[in-house]
Amino acid sequence: MPNSKPIGILAKDLGERLARFRLSRNLRQVDLAEQSGISRGAIVRIEAGEGGTIDSLLRILQALGLEDRVEMLLPDARLSPLDPRSEIGPRQRARTPSADEPAAEPWNWGE
Repeated sequence: MPNSKPIGILAKDLGERLARFRLSRNLRQVDLAEQSGISRGAIVRIEAGEGGTIDSLLRILQALGLEDRVEMLLPDARLSPLDPRSEIGPRQRARTPSADEPAAEPWNWGE
């Protein structure tokens, strides 16, 4: 993806946002660790953008009262009930395009 940020930068940005949000709630890292049930060291690493687990991130978000925002990370990929393809159910796996299929070109306005 041409405009994508490297993972390290995304992790650092997310960690900085978490730290700012925690501080805006006047919480120390040790308090957040206690409330989330993870170690202070894990919080330090996540806030520094140095890694962590999805479980730890979700526990932090829950302790900060942000668990409802997790659904904004990814849109629901289920098909519309008005779409006839919905009758076949959700996709279980993706497949590699065959050599006969043309490569999908990005759609642009006015073309």
